[in-house]
Amino acid sequence: AKNFAAGGLTTARAIPTGVDLDFFSWQAPADGSPVVVFTGSMDWEANVDGIRFYVEEVWPRVRAQVPNAQLRVVGKNPPAALVQRNVPGVSFTGFVDDVRDHARDAQAFVIPLRVGGGTRIKAFEAMAMGLPVVSTTIGIEGLDVDHGTHFLCADGADELALATLKLLGDGTLRLKLA
Repeated sequence: AKNFAAGGLTTARAIPTGVDLDFFSWQAPADGSPVVVFTGSMDWEANVDGIRFYVEEVWPRVRAQVPNAQLRVVGKNPPAALVQRNVPGVSFTGFVDDVRDHARDAQAFVIPLRVGGGTRIKAFEAMAMGLPVVSTTIGIEGLDVDHGTHFLCADGADELALATLKLLGDGTLRLKLA
């Protein structure tokens, strides 16, 4: 709306993105196994880049501290080259009928996007379900949320690993961000 107004179109209004709170219903974050989840179509280059980066640069740091941690990548059409690497603790679901079934038991929801545009529906869905979110600046761009209150912001591999580890190890923080 700001861009339109700058061009003289003063009647333009921004309509915020939302999610169905009955469908993506809140529940307290999981206290069980150390599960990290990402959801998103894996034929979108921004998601592929983000997950490749997370699996190659971040995940080894997480697993070094929490050897039984599991990363679940939920989304259609994951690249065969990424799936076939068989990285310890990483699984790709491919297409699923309902992402909620694959996300509910997670202790952390990651959005490691480094490029891209569009709306950040996955962040709102995760937050609506009570999943604590770790995101890059780009992954949460355009949303009216605050680091430390609504999510943890982390941009580099070390920062993303530390933020993920914080959520895996701190049930109080998970609940605060939920």
